[in-house]
Amino acid sequence: MAMNLLFGQNNMPHCIIEYSAPLAAQIDIDELVQLVHQGALVSQLFEPSAVKSRSYASHSSQVGLLADGSFIHITFKIMPGRTDEQKKHLTQMVYRQISELTSDVSSLTMEVLELDSAHYFKRLSQ
Repeated sequence: MAMNLLFGQNNMPHCIIEYSAPLAAQIDIDELVQLVHQGALVSQLFEPSAVKSRSYASHSSQVGLLADGSFIHITFKIMPGRTDEQKKHLTQMVYRQISELTSDVSSLTMEVLELDSAHYFKRLSQ
């Protein structure tokens, strides 16, 4: 098995979806992951094969004074080099994909974080 070691490649993102666990009874979380992934692809900011998306349920949470406290928070971890406009474009493209599915969620937030390429490691198996 051949391996390539890549350090600091500008070919991400990691799309990490956190959500309040009770939402899984209201919306299809697998569909949410697929839609977020599609939004990252539609942005055309990344190599399609490099987009990675995943979700995690938060079993204990509270959102302000909201009765149901449902939330979704999406973090995009990317390598440096994208402009503020490109980062905004990413969140807009993802929002377009997920807006209908998430219309009843109390709190929906997204953030784009840049990784420090000097401290990022990636191993690819071929």
